[in-house]
Amino acid sequence: MSGNQPVDSRVFQLVHALDGTSAATAADYGKFFVACKKCVVRSIREVHTVKGSDGSAVTLMIERLQGTETSGNGDDLLTSAFNLKGTAETVQSGTLTTTVADLILTAGDRLNLVDTGVLTAVDGVCVTVELQQIN
Repeated sequence: MSGNQPVDSRVFQLVHALDGTSAATAADYGKFFVACKKCVVRSIREVHTVKGSDGSAVTLMIERLQGTETSGNGDDLLTSAFNLKGTAETVQSGTLTTTVADLILTAGDRLNLVDTGVLTAVDGVCVTVELQQIN
């Protein structure tokens, strides 16, 4: 499920959710937004209903894809990935990359979810990205 909510005329929030146990399936991660205008990422937050239980790291990165780039080959938008083994129902605020150019989307650029690790037990992932239209 995806949607957006206007904050003001140039700022909007994009919400993408992997409902229920669909969050435990790696094939459910991928592209969730295609920019139609030039905009900049202002913040990214994540929350999940049930944390991962695998013994190794279980994480989620948000990346920008340009041109013909494929999942896992784009520009990471966060300095470190979200921990999907973190406390359930606790909002994580990501630290954006300091490479400002990577935060700018032009028409046709995509936002993509990249998971790592075994997603055992992960449930109800919700990601919110705040974007601002720029000229």
